[in-house]
Amino acid sequence: MSQHQDDTRRRVGDRVPRRFWVGVVALIIYLLLAAGLGNVAGALAPAGDVTADFALSHFIPLPIAIGLALWFTWWSGWWRDVWRNTSTLRMEPRRRWLIAIPVLLVALPLVQLPGVPWVERGLGTVLIVLVGTIMVGFGEELVMRGILFTSLRERHGELVTLVVTSLLFGAAHIVGSVWAGLPPAAIAFQVAALSMTGSLYYWVRRVTGRLWVGMAIHALTDFTLYLASGEASAAEAMSSSDDLGPLTPVLVTIQSLLIALAIAGVISAAREDHRARKARRVALASQS
Repeated sequence: MSQHQDDTRRRVGDRVPRRFWVGVVALIIYLLLAAGLGNVAGALAPAGDVTADFALSHFIPLPIAIGLALWFTWWSGWWRDVWRNTSTLRMEPRRRWLIAIPVLLVALPLVQLPGVPWVERGLGTVLIVLVGTIMVGFGEELVMRGILFTSLRERHGELVTLVVTSLLFGAAHIVGSVWAGLPPAAIAFQVAALSMTGSLYYWVRRVTGRLWVGMAIHALTDFTLYLASGEASAAEAMSSSDDLGPLTPVLVTIQSLLIALAIAGVISAAREDHRARKARRVALASQS
């Protein structure tokens, strides 16, 4: 049995079959609460009060959405595989170069921290944004690289899992972008940028073997971006052209490396699937 098969086999105790449509339903329910209810709640904030808008759009819907996702993860019997997988560093080939992805994803927001106008942000705002972005990172990773990831890996290879979870991660943000009144071209760019970011988060999970690492990086990225620009968007982390003075070349270098690693990651997933198919053919041939 291959390492991938060992990771994704369905347990006897599963109450819900690990099928793609189950992951999609979980995602839709999460989006209806996080984006739908969140936008409605945020509209109740006083005009021009950005902090109140953020608090209402995050603190009301996200605890409900996260609570339901956690309940489903436990009740379905998927709990262990949603949170953990065998690290790529324990597989052959080990592909140690993939470690660069989580390292650079941590470095990206850290480089942007000097650009945060801390003097203009009160302590209350910082704390509200901190708690809100922690919930965003926790909830989105739990659904995307947790439930959806697990539902796909049961019957599909790594390339399909990477591509589908990444594209849905990008598409999931369309609701918020439309609500904010962004033009179609900007939305298309955001979806593309977020899809690439999603492919990097896929490798964060695979490399570390732990879902919580991606949650922490996701939260750190959104926290830094929101305080820096007022927009908690991972797409802006990848495409920001803000002038950070002497740090601008560093930021551009990190972004360029992450783009190259995202492309290399897709190729690596395809080659991993090829090795798995070859191993299965060899196993079948030895049994005949």
